[in-house]
Amino acid sequence: MANLLVVILEDVDKLPALMAAWKRIGVPGVTLLHSVGGYRAESWLSRMGLGGLGRLFEGEAQQRTLLSLIDDDVLLERAIAEADEVVDGFDRPHSGILFVVPVSRALGLKKWSDRSPESEPPPPQPKGEGLAHKTVADIMDVLKLVPAVVRVDDPLERVIQVMLSHADVQVVAVVNEVDRLVGLIDVFTLADAFLITYFPEEFLSHMTDLEQVEEFARHTHIRQAADIMQEPAWVKVSDSIAHAFHVMHERHLAGLPVVDDRYHVIGYINLLELMSVCMRSQQNEEEKGT
Repeated sequence: MANLLVVILEDVDKLPALMAAWKRIGVPGVTLLHSVGGYRAESWLSRMGLGGLGRLFEGEAQQRTLLSLIDDDVLLERAIAEADEVVDGFDRPHSGILFVVPVSRALGLKKWSDRSPESEPPPPQPKGEGLAHKTVADIMDVLKLVPAVVRVDDPLERVIQVMLSHADVQVVAVVNEVDRLVGLIDVFTLADAFLITYFPEEFLSHMTDLEQVEEFARHTHIRQAADIMQEPAWVKVSDSIAHAFHVMHERHLAGLPVVDDRYHVIGYINLLELMSVCMRSQQNEEEKGT
């Protein structure tokens, strides 16, 4: 009989190691669900005849769910052991849950297990070897964007006006009285803070507990840039473009201020410019190769 091996992984940092371990021992056809609380996960289980497990998918935590149909008892035990080792034991708090569900009938398992490593597509090769010497200065030269800068005590209306005059800038730099960078405001955060009093029903309809109501009340009293700014992030002219992308990717920002050694804002770069630099570098490499 085939068994459905299910791992709900709370520590998502363990995901690469778990996937690698299962691939090494030959666990077939691993399916990865990115949202434990998503409707898609519940629908998938219902179609599989496992709708009773829906209660496990009621939260909205940032978890990952891995599923694999296995018809080899030895392989199943190895997969369980590997998973338990990767997470340092499922009895550890916040490690996740592992369980096995018997499946009375499963079609197509053989073709999964018969897949040879040679049939798998080769991993994508990294592009843009010529990017190693590229710096933030190269990105700044693409559009030559002027940064949007406000002070910590500026009202939200002033922040909006500054962004309107810098239509290509999605992230505002917030500075203190000596013009030192102290925070950032992205356009989505600004929109939520400003529009909450215009469209309160959009926010109230998603509230399910007291903490969210308190957060709503707090947002209705936001008046200044300091009230909504997030921790500062920046790059310097000499930083590599790899570092610039790392900061934007890690902070989920569409752009970044460029600062000098005194953390005064001297420029702004965005993802579109970075992509342009990478694309042109790749085109140059291809032209040299022809």
